[in-house]
Amino acid sequence: MFEGSLFEKLTRELSDIKHNEEEALYLSIANNLSNIFSTNVGSAEACMDYGKPELNDINLSLEESLTNISESFTASILKYEPRLHNVNVQATANSNNLSKIHIAITGYMQANHQNHKVEYAAFISGDGIIEVKK
Repeated sequence: MFEGSLFEKLTRELSDIKHNEEEALYLSIANNLSNIFSTNVGSAEACMDYGKPELNDINLSLEESLTNISESFTASILKYEPRLHNVNVQATANSNNLSKIHIAITGYMQANHQNHKVEYAAFISGDGIIEVKK
């Protein structure tokens, strides 16, 4: 039975969750994605490429920025969340509010000896804060 990562065990973040292995793993991955996306690249001394990229590059068009975000987050997920495979990240801008960006993350995780498709959503607000929805 999956009981969380070492960090989650130490902080007891999943200790109250009485879900099955698939649900616990899904929540643990979401927790790790939140950690990755809430850390700026260069601020984790042990892994200088860990985290979200700089989001404010004025030299890029909106489309280029969205492509850059998708590619950067895909690379971070593949490197720092090995429990997900066949990852696809799509960043899209809200046509009503260009300061909000939606990030759709899909992939597969293995639980109970089976591959399960998983989906997460993240939102970047105008202040650069990223929120991952489970």
